[in-house]
Amino acid sequence: METSVKAGRAALLSVVMLVALAGPASAALPAGLRSAPAMTVVLAAKPWHYWISFVLAASFLGLLLMMVVGYVVKVVMLKYGIKVGRKST
Repeated sequence: METSVKAGRAALLSVVMLVALAGPASAALPAGLRSAPAMTVVLAAKPWHYWISFVLAASFLGLLLMMVVGYVVKVVMLKYGIKVGRKST
């Protein structure tokens, strides 16, 4: 139970940090672009941060996959009496 709580806290912390750190990026727009349409802002953006989108997307999908596999192993397999890992001798 304790490991699932730690994993849940880590997931929640990562989402909170992402939201908290993404806020200042929108505040850093030049004064002329704050009232411009969204497409103009996107076209005017500097692409130095483009590469990190792949890292964030892959880490999110990996975290989601680990949570699903962990749920299946810790909850579903125990419910149906399926044992994985060690073989009894």
